[in-house]
Parts: sequence; structure tokens; C-alpha cells
Amino acid sequence: MRKLFKVKGEFLKNVITLMTGTIAAQVFTVAVSPLLTRIYTPADFGVLALFTALNAVLSIIAAAKYETAIMLPKEDSDAMNIVVLATVITLVVSALMQGIIYVYEDELIRMANTPLAGKWIYMLPLSVALTTGTQIMIYWNNRGKQFRQLATARAIHGVGTGTSQCALGYAKGIAFGLIAGHVIGHILGLVALIRANLASMSAMRPYVSWGQVKKNARIYKRFPMFSLWGALFDSSATQVPLFVIASFFSASVTGLFGFTVKVLSLPLFLISSAISEVLYQKITQLDSTNPNSLRRYIVRIFMLLGCIAVPFCLIFMTYGVEIFSFVFGQNWALAGEFAGPLSVAAAVRFMVSPLSVVLYLNHNVKKGVGWQVAYFCTLTSVLLLCSQQTITVFLNAFVAHEIVLFTAYFAVIIWATNHRLVPGADDHQLPLAAGPDALSNGSAK
Repeated sequence: MRKLFKVKGEFLKNVITLMTGTIAAQVFTVAVSPLLTRIYTPADFGVLALFTALNAVLSIIAAAKYETAIMLPKEDSDAMNIVVLATVITLVVSALMQGIIYVYEDELIRMANTPLAGKWIYMLPLSVALTTGTQIMIYWNNRGKQFRQLATARAIHGVGTGTSQCALGYAKGIAFGLIAGHVIGHILGLVALIRANLASMSAMRPYVSWGQVKKNARIYKRFPMFSLWGALFDSSATQVPLFVIASFFSASVTGLFGFTVKVLSLPLFLISSAISEVLYQKITQLDSTNPNSLRRYIVRIFMLLGCIAVPFCLIFMTYGVEIFSFVFGQNWALAGEFAGPLSVAAAVRFMVSPLSVVLYLNHNVKKGVGWQVAYFCTLTSVLLLCSQQTITVFLNAFVAHEIVLFTAYFAVIIWATNHRLVPGADDHQLPLAAGPDALSNGSAK
């Protein structure tokens, strides 16, 4: 038991550093949430949930997943060329999105059949560019182990989002305030990261060239070829429940569901995001120095996360309605009922998702796609089959599916820790895997 909680000093220090910034952001988010739920209606939160869901899916393709390769090169100069590559792709894709929306706005709104009309949908490309740009900077920041800078940027993002949403809510009183605040928070967080990393990026500027960009694009082509599609399935599957609820239930139920998921994610995200970001750096180090210790290390982290998840579930399963009614108002009591089963789904995801950074390793990029495709297809099928049932039946089916599929996901991650390198291979070559390859997870969900 003592060994279980023994996490090495540097890892724990970096996790705590990141958690400090996340705590500041999330404490502020929690503090303003009771105010936001009294300014905006559940239907307004439904619009925000749909906007952020579309943003999450589109952000996956914006940089063709090259951003996840930034941690892998031995030389910082190669990593900087990947930063440039990912940034250029992001700008081009975002511009194309804006053009498509401009030309086909009416058709897209009609096809989507959502409240994302007019000015809402025009903010999507900007939000996608900001979200992807932030991810690019996070990976560059983490490569240099500058976790304090990331903690500061995360705090700025959280405070900026909450403050903007409150201010714009009082000014407008409509869902636009929630969406505009979301975008403003991303702008502030990204600017903070760029300023903090400007010196390290400027130092690499002489090593950036079109030839080196193309060279690294070829070396890490597995990411757009394989990881991109796995991540797209992954992110789309994450948003499927919201899209199905928006199609078959009311806007208020959509808002209640989206808000409940957000509230449940706050305390877990506080820990899991910090762990996954620090863990990725640790995993890349272990993979090159002591790959045989990967499995043991992953299992220990998994058990530690389980000790956190169980009490979390018990609290919301027992007192969910009381907590939501007291904190957010009586209009959100139904969200408290949703919180019981959804806390189980959130806990299962929390225990497994941070560990998926193992699948970012270049030799693991092709592992996991079988699970991701199966997850997307089975989740969509289950939810569509239950879409004509009550929301309670729908949520229970969703939770049961999460338990089964994330158990399989953990098995894939454990399998991915078992490999042996080809004698004489460098970090760009593929090691011999323990079994047949499938495609990687694109993001820690």
C-alpha cells in the first residue's frame, strides 16, 4: 500500500504546480457558476454545450494532430519546426472553415437543426484556432518542463472566461455572453502562454526552415495518417451523448445534461489534466531509458486515481440533488438527479483517460483505433436505441456502456506498454509490438 502512493518527487512536484493554476481557474469557475445559473437559463447552457461540443470535434482536425508530436524529437530545433507546421495547418484549416460557413451558412444551420445561428456559428473557426493554438503551446511548454508557466496561463484562462461570461450576461442576458466569454478566456490563456514561451521559441527561430518543416512532417506522418482519425472518433464519441440529447430531447434537458457534465468534470479535471500533462513527459522519458518499468508505473497511477474516484461517486450518488439545488438554485434540481449516474461515467473516464498518453509514443501511434472505432459505433448505436426512452433510461444505458468500453480501453493501454525495440532502432523507428497494431488514441479524453 505504501508503494502504491509513492510517486517520485519530480513528478509529484510538477503535478502540484499544474494543479495550483488549475485550482485557481476552477475555484473561480465554481465561485461564479451559481451566479451564471441565475443569469442564464438551462436552454442558454444548451447552446453553449453545443458550441463547445462542435469546437471540441473540429479542434481535433485543425492541426492534423501534429501538435502531439512536439514532445517526441530529441532536438528542440525539430520540435520547433513541428510547432510551425502545426500552426500553419491550424490557420489554413480555420480559414477554410470560415469560408465554408460564410458560403453555406443557411444550409449548415438547417442541417445542424440547432440554435447555433448567425453570429454563434461565425465564432466557431476562431474558437477552433484558439483551442488548437493553446494545445500547440501546451506541448511546447511541457517539452521544456515549464509547468509553472502553464499553471499561470490556465488560471488566467479560467478567470477570464468566468468574468467575461458574467459581464456579458448582465449586458446581453442571452447565450451569446456564454459563448463570447468562452472565446475571450481562450484568447487570454493563449496570449499568456505565448508571452511566457516567447524567449524559448525565439531561440529556435534560426533553425526553422521550410525544408526542416517538411522533413519533420514526413517523420511524424503517422499522426495525420493514423492518430488524427483515432482522435476524431474519440472526440466525436465524447460528444455523441450531447448531440443525441439535443436531437431527441428539449433544449433545457440539453443544457441540464451539459452543465452536469461540466460540474462533474471540474474536480476531476483538476487532477487528471495535470497528471496527463506531466505523465506524458514522464512516459516519453521512461520509454527511452527504462521501457520495462512503463507497465508498473501506469498500474500504480491507475490505482491511485481509483482511490480518488470512488469517494467522488458516492458523494454525488447520495447527495446530488441536494448539492445542485442548494448551489445552483431549484431550477437545476434535475441536473442533480443526472449527477448520480453521470458521476460513475466521469469516474471511470477519470481513472483511464490520463493513462492514454502512452498511446502518443511514436511506436504506439497505430494502437487503439480498434477500441476507438468500436467505442464510437457502439455508443452511437446504444444511445440512438435508447433515444425514445426516458432520460433516466438513456443515462443508465450511457453509463453501462462507459464502464464496459473503458475497461477495454485500459486493457489496450496496458498492452501498449509491452514492446521491445528493434536492435539499433532510433526514436523514429517502430518497435516490435506484442500483438497486431491498431490505431492510436488522439487525445486523453
